[in-house]
Amino acid sequence: MDSRLHNNDNDDNHVDHVLHDFLALSDLPSLSLSLSLSLDRLLQSSASLSDGDHLVDRAFTMGSILLEVANHSYRNRASVHNSLTWPLPPDLTMKVFSLVDTSSLCHAAATCKLFRNWAKDPFCYSHIDLRTPVPKVNDALVATIIHRAGKALRSLMLGVVPDATTSSGSCQPLSDTRRKCYSCGHKRSQKDSCHLTRCCLNPLNADGGALGALLRKLHLYNIGPMDSPSLVETLSVCPSLLDLEIVGLDVELGCILSSVSANCHLIERFAFAASTTGRNEILNIQTCSHLVAGCPHLTSLSLRGIRIHDYKVRILVKGFQKLKYLDFSRSVSITGSFLRNLGNSNGGNFLEFLNLRDCMHLKEMEVARLLTAIIAGNFKSLVHLDISNREGLGLRTDRQHTCYSSSIMPVKEVLDTRPWMRLMVDYPSDRSNRDP
Repeated sequence: MDSRLHNNDNDDNHVDHVLHDFLALSDLPSLSLSLSLSLDRLLQSSASLSDGDHLVDRAFTMGSILLEVANHSYRNRASVHNSLTWPLPPDLTMKVFSLVDTSSLCHAAATCKLFRNWAKDPFCYSHIDLRTPVPKVNDALVATIIHRAGKALRSLMLGVVPDATTSSGSCQPLSDTRRKCYSCGHKRSQKDSCHLTRCCLNPLNADGGALGALLRKLHLYNIGPMDSPSLVETLSVCPSLLDLEIVGLDVELGCILSSVSANCHLIERFAFAASTTGRNEILNIQTCSHLVAGCPHLTSLSLRGIRIHDYKVRILVKGFQKLKYLDFSRSVSITGSFLRNLGNSNGGNFLEFLNLRDCMHLKEMEVARLLTAIIAGNFKSLVHLDISNREGLGLRTDRQHTCYSSSIMPVKEVLDTRPWMRLMVDYPSDRSNRDP
């Protein structure tokens, strides 16, 4: 045993001397040439071609090792330097790191050991935002960050958004693109994918849903492989969820709403944008009724780009007694008849925001009735109304004929009555399909 230790000490001393002599070489412009000539002489003196190949391989290997060791030593010294010169105390530093967005936190963790250690604090990841303009995130990174958050996890935003600063509720589905992945300070294999899969939410389901039970906010954007069973499994372990937004996922709305009404009784905001406008969603009366009964605290409902009829919308609007925000933009089937006699009921009086933009079958007469009801004093809380339509409004029951500026709609009277209201009535003005 003592002999082996002695030999190791001798080997270490030998390596120290060799490295010292090598690093002591004069850093002259001719050093590269000198090393090249020296290697050539060694190759010429090689006994065989294979011995020469071995020498070249060793040169590559030793050069790589030396570079890796130098980088490691540089990071260690930088960490020591940062710890001595960093101006903030640890508690204030942790506060700053907890306010940084997730992607910036990943970049900070990759700079030095000091920042990497601070970036491991669970409270830095209580609100995870991994939205990116192009695919840069994979399942492994999501799992790493969720586990770092642990019991501090409160919100998770995940997926591809063309503009990652886009506010909630305004993101649209998009086509697929490809880019490099975030690494969050850990080494990433070249085989790692930069795309999320349907398993990306599995860490929330682990250990009986221990982490999912803490989640208050879940936003998912354009995750192509995500399917209904995977999302339903996650929602089943999220009883504390208050805010759920789903954009561009190929999932069944009826299936998701059934899961929400069964498991997320505290939810206050639900937003869904179909991956394909007008897809035939299975949303029956029973699903609507169960959602109303199971989610009594809902104040914001957004179902964009889906096929839903007025009588089902009326069940939802009249059922949610606290509803303030309603968005059915890009709906294929809504005519607006659900609004009749709604403004003086519990379902309509609390509405503050109503968006019916680009509803394909929205009727001119129903819009006129809505504006007349507003003038009469109904919809008392309404401050934002969007009835714009790039194709124009339907004329009564005939969708083949549309209008773009109608004299029967009292827009001016509404604005005179409620000058504070934001009323959006943008229609094409350069053509008209109204019958003569």
